[in-house]
Amino acid sequence: MAFLAIPTPANTDYTAQQLSLLQNAIYTCSLVSTMFSIGSIIIGLLNTRMYRGASSYRSIATFLQRAQHLRYGFRPLAIVYALPIALLMWAVLSFAGAITLYFLMATSTDSRVALLALGTFLTGCTFVTISYFWQLERRWEYDVEDDSADC
Repeated sequence: MAFLAIPTPANTDYTAQQLSLLQNAIYTCSLVSTMFSIGSIIIGLLNTRMYRGASSYRSIATFLQRAQHLRYGFRPLAIVYALPIALLMWAVLSFAGAITLYFLMATSTDSRVALLALGTFLTGCTFVTISYFWQLERRWEYDVEDDSADC
């Protein structure tokens, strides 16, 4: 939230209208990041509180039986458990967008080129990492829910 308090730089090449648009985009990205972070924290805390404590195998089996959807299986449960990390990822991405827009507004042309090159490099490294682990994950080839029993 402190990112919103940074003043607009005085020496820029942009017109007042362009500065206003950039500043609104920065504020929007920063606020979206904050909302995603808050959502991630709240859902994570609720999941932790709801399923914390000593449980017997019977209570776990009962929970899993009730959690299994007739049509979608365990997918809704998986989505609920994956929401905190997914929201946190979106928070980081939207904050990165806000930082990028601020750099584009606040720095000189040489700095913009260097920062965009660094951002492109880091984005490329991220995609290579995701691709590598995606390939590694696909090698395991297992199905969580056995669909052959439905036939």
